Amino acid sequence: MGMGFALRWAANHEIVIGSRKADKAIESAYAVKQILDHEGDVWGADNSSAVSEADAIVLCVPHEHLSSVAADLTGCIKGCVVISPIVPMSYNGKFFRYCPPSEGSAALQAKSLLPADARIVSAFHTISASALAAREVELRADTFLCGDDQQALELVRGLALEMRSIRPLMVGPLEASSLIESLTPMLLNAARKNKIKDAGISVVSEGKAAQIGDIKAPCG
Repeated sequence: MGMGFALRWAANHEIVIGSRKADKAIESAYAVKQILDHEGDVWGADNSSAVSEADAIVLCVPHEHLSSVAADLTGCIKGCVVISPIVPMSYNGKFFRYCPPSEGSAALQAKSLLPADARIVSAFHTISASALAAREVELRADTFLCGDDQQALELVRGLALEMRSIRPLMVGPLEASSLIESLTPMLLNAARKNKIKDAGISVVSEGKAAQIGDIKAPCG
């Protein structure tokens, strides 16, 4: 998802791509700049350097790497907003399953691992990574936000609104993050079983249709 975020936010923000190895981050930044025709301020660095001056960080890492990445960042984060699209899940050959850690969700685990002044917001779990990376694609989906800091939630809401046709919806405190994280394996299962490409979720008012990708079903 990191590539998609970088491509869609580079027009309005300085983007720093981080990695445990600086050369890998530099390569990724160069790939983004090539797609952008070398427009925008995008560069790469090791994780600690990337986050040291950041206003917002997106943890685009698999759940199994969360602990090690958090250890890299612990001494560098200074009260910034940390966005977690991380989903702890497994695949048994038949279907995807949500596998929350002992803390209850990946977002709460991130909170336990990072400094106390890191403002965690759980978001972007149900946005297709491949669609996100295709700048010309109009995403037409909702993203669900959980967090305990109102200013952090508003910042992430604003970032979501910068991406064409994504609607951010507030769900609750960070403690509710398991509710939105668990939507991802459900969505992947529905997409596979029904051959839907780049599936997403939209919430609509009563009496209209709820959409999951191209599938429509009555609400209620």
